[in-house]
Amino acid sequence: TRNLLSRVRCGKFIFTSSSSVYAQNDGSIVTEQSAAEPSSPTSQVLRETEQLLLGSKVPAVILRVTGIYGPGRGFLFQHYLRGEARIHGDGGRFLNMIHRDDVVGAMLAAIDRGRAGEIYNVTDDEPATERDFFAWLAKQLQRELPPRVSEGELISRKRGLTSKRVSNQKLRRELHYELIYPSFREGYAVEIARLHGRAS
Repeated sequence: TRNLLSRVRCGKFIFTSSSSVYAQNDGSIVTEQSAAEPSSPTSQVLRETEQLLLGSKVPAVILRVTGIYGPGRGFLFQHYLRGEARIHGDGGRFLNMIHRDDVVGAMLAAIDRGRAGEIYNVTDDEPATERDFFAWLAKQLQRELPPRVSEGELISRKRGLTSKRVSNQKLRRELHYELIYPSFREGYAVEIARLHGRAS
């Protein structure tokens, strides 16, 4: 990014960061104004890059993207299909997701309407608990729920360190972006149809 900043001349710089910069693990609602104090090395680099861009003269817009899914993507979905998924504890940990197509749509909206120096969370309308997500998948695919394991097994997994509900209200209000897939149900219904060869 420093190399780019030394050479770039553009009307607007769109940087795709991650909601992993939010370290909240209490299930609270997280907005762009919430504390962003990540603990993992990768997320710390992302936060440092955000600060570098926001402190530069380049007109930067930061998009904090949640868990991306879509064709060939979807960490928990792929694990479930392989029989490797687990429900941790009571399954109450919150997941935040966004379909690949909505990431692209949000980026285009940011190019058109995003204000330099602003941060926007890019996520769908409905944070879902691990329990609800897997229960829906199990019903759709007519499979068993994943086995339960202790919450302690989350400690060694980057994706399992937080539990928060990321808000997309600023994305909707300021960028006027209407989601193609408002929740994981609409988005994964398409992925399941594709899996079964029914997607158009």
